[in-house]
Amino acid sequence: MIEEIIEKLEEKLDSDDFEYVMEDCMQELDESGAGITAVEPLLRLMERHPLSDFGMPGAIVRYAEQFYGRGYEDILASSVDRRPALHTVWMLNRIINAKEEETEKEKYENVMINILERPDVEDEIKNSVRELL
Repeated sequence: MIEEIIEKLEEKLDSDDFEYVMEDCMQELDESGAGITAVEPLLRLMERHPLSDFGMPGAIVRYAEQFYGRGYEDILASSVDRRPALHTVWMLNRIINAKEEETEKEKYENVMINILERPDVEDEIKNSVRELL
């Protein structure tokens, strides 16, 4: 079920109705009870399309953020470590801004800082990280 939804999202990624497709797909995931297990496949979709626009914040972000405080933060940090994308970097910054404990903030800030040293990351993403930090 999750794979089918990811395929549908990927097919419509650059279409004019992508925002509506995202909304429908996230509603479908919600109704399916997929829960947090859908977060990593959604982030991997973003990893495959690191410069794509997924909305601000977008249906995928709203879906994923419902699991804040229940493991979502570390799933996102792992995704950013694997393959930073414009959208996932922005999502991680939202977590940094929400954290009150300094050690937790530093943990996620370090993930962002590490991006700046990576030769495999696009300049556009690195510039976004610089702005966010």
